[in-house]
Amino acid sequence: MSAQIERHGDEQLVAIRREVLNDVEHAVGNLLQRVHHVARGAGVGAAQGQRLQSALNDLERLLELLFDYVSPVDVQVRPTDADRIAESLAAQLRAQGVAEIGHGPAAGLQVLADPRVLTRSFLLLARVCAPECEAGGQVAVELVRDPAGDRVQFLVQAAADRLPPISAQSSLARAVAGRLIELQGGELHARPRPACACAVVLPAAS
Repeated sequence: MSAQIERHGDEQLVAIRREVLNDVEHAVGNLLQRVHHVARGAGVGAAQGQRLQSALNDLERLLELLFDYVSPVDVQVRPTDADRIAESLAAQLRAQGVAEIGHGPAAGLQVLADPRVLTRSFLLLARVCAPECEAGGQVAVELVRDPAGDRVQFLVQAAADRLPPISAQSSLARAVAGRLIELQGGELHARPRPACACAVVLPAAS
């Protein structure tokens, strides 16, 4: 497999053909299906079988995140109401069992974003941030003014005394979410202030 590698400081940019990546993803999917089938028929004890299936599920999720991180993404940003973005993030947190998540008023703000790509970002963020969030928290919306231009910040509140360590899989999920947000001209900040799980910053639409 040929790939172009470009170095930028500590980072390496690797260009991989999309069709090659699709073939690898398909092959890995087929292999995981075969392993799941063998595991179900291995005849091990119930407890061991459950642990094996759980480990395979973890491996499958980890590989899915890895492919998400390296796969090309078609991003098409357009002006989008900030309150729609905030509600989308809140909805993903509610789906993770964080009760009564609301969002502050967006005051007619618009951001430049691709709502389709943000949906995937917010799904991953919700899984990572949910353990840190307290019931009744909010997705707060703030307008941030700086010399580079106005930005809109979406803050996910957290319980100050409930900040569990981040696992390797959660770190990868956050990295994937951050990459998708950066492709839209935005930024992702983890725990940017006390009692805050994360902040998504997107450029304001002029």
